[in-house]
Amino acid sequence: MRVLYIMGALYLAALFLLWAGRCGKFPRKRAVLVSIVCLLAGSGALATAVYPQGNGYGKTVNRLTDLTIGIEHSGNLPGSAVKKEEPENGSVIYTQTAHEKFIALTFDDGPYPPYTNRLLDVLKEKKAYATFFLVAEQAQKHPDLVRRMAEEGNAIGLHAFRHQDFLKLSAEEKENELIQGKETLRAITGKDPVYWRPPHGFRDFSVMETAAAQKLTVVNWSVTPRDWTGINKQEICKRVMDKAEDGAIVLLHDGDSPFYKASRQATVDAVALLIDSLREKGYHLVSLEEYRERSR
Repeated sequence: MRVLYIMGALYLAALFLLWAGRCGKFPRKRAVLVSIVCLLAGSGALATAVYPQGNGYGKTVNRLTDLTIGIEHSGNLPGSAVKKEEPENGSVIYTQTAHEKFIALTFDDGPYPPYTNRLLDVLKEKKAYATFFLVAEQAQKHPDLVRRMAEEGNAIGLHAFRHQDFLKLSAEEKENELIQGKETLRAITGKDPVYWRPPHGFRDFSVMETAAAQKLTVVNWSVTPRDWTGINKQEICKRVMDKAEDGAIVLLHDGDSPFYKASRQATVDAVALLIDSLREKGYHLVSLEEYRERSR
């Protein structure tokens, strides 16, 4: 069900109750109280759809640990390591080493030259891996950049074929967006994407059902510096570092959908600072796919 239908039904119910109370068909105080509840519930339904965290409409990956739920682990869980020791008597002892910390940098709205090119240069130089949620229409224009992402060990997810608010699309439009997006990326990389980030992070029951039908795991984020607002590299880095924690998924942008006119150089420059700063704090930078493989 679409959140707009839920919200509309609740708002109409509120209006009906107010009318019924005014006309004496329903106790006035009770009508006002119930109508307020309906209005709040409708607003809450919309807020749940546009708030990027939470699972109100279905399972959404907001942190790295969400990727491993339901996976049977053989060996170690990500974040810990088992050290094998062999004492003199020949017995074997296994002890847990210190907890490792992981964080994922993710980038939306690309590919977008020259900024995506420069970002890949930084990741390669720093030997770090990231996850890119691509606008497939842009990927068609720059297939070499997409192939480079994959060849250099980064994970590739789908953002959309075109950057649109999925809450406003019909069921057929949503399905076509995902099918066309998947087919475009598969034609370039030879693989179907398994991760999908809804544009703006918006999703409701209908959006989640469409994603599930296309076998896509919905991924949002837990940390965002709002790098698209024109802030400089130092501020981008500071905002991420202030909220960095083990298992965080960080939202950044190498693209500028839908117009592709704004500079993303501040983000590119911030990433070089971020990688060094995060590593100094003991974080391992991983792509979503790399983290999930560690958990198998």
